[in-house]
Amino acid sequence: MPPRPPVYLSAPIAALVEGILREDTTIGTVRAHGDHGIGTFNDLDGEMVLIDNVVYRLRPEGGADVIGDEVQTPFACSTFFHGDTEERLADPIAGDDFEHHLASMLPSKNLVYAVRIDGHFDHVRARSVPKQANYRPLVEVAKIQTVFEFSDIAGSMVGFWTPSFLQSVHVPGFHLHFISADRTRGGHVLGIASRDVVVRLQHAPKVELGLPLTLDFLTMEQTRDVDADVASAER
Repeated sequence: MPPRPPVYLSAPIAALVEGILREDTTIGTVRAHGDHGIGTFNDLDGEMVLIDNVVYRLRPEGGADVIGDEVQTPFACSTFFHGDTEERLADPIAGDDFEHHLASMLPSKNLVYAVRIDGHFDHVRARSVPKQANYRPLVEVAKIQTVFEFSDIAGSMVGFWTPSFLQSVHVPGFHLHFISADRTRGGHVLGIASRDVVVRLQHAPKVELGLPLTLDFLTMEQTRDVDADVASAER
């Protein structure tokens, strides 16, 4: 088996929580570190999903479009995905039961895992946000998020599991973004009802954390409760 790749994070999520919504990391850099990932774009201009080495912007109305390598991101994470384990969930599972089942598949909750779920979903509740001004705290942006529902849809969920002790680095627990099989719709996942899906997991032996050299990041002071704000904004 080839060595497992690390998970790369372009910046700690604590910076996004504080409202640092612009950095100079490019999508090209994110893709250089992986073909599987999630994140956002400068000014929170939509949700990001990186799947099969292509980056898509998931817009506030639920649509999706391909993004070029020159676009910049304040926060993204990626890895090269192959999948260590695979399990088919052929029976319908909904709500908290789905997340609990995913969590039961983790050998240890103290490792970082890349997650990919492919198949058919009875229901996906998702969100995205409109473009914002810099310095607006993430929890304030979440108040104006657009929430939409997809029913009876084939697609993929891409994301990660992160242990709680890395809460300033990435969202603790599962953080998943959805994109339809035809790559035209998607968003940040808020709720799931699966019908027949295949779940693949891949653990990462280490995390590679980028520390941006922008003035905003270098002079940032942590004033917000990262755990509380992330829980409010991302769930």
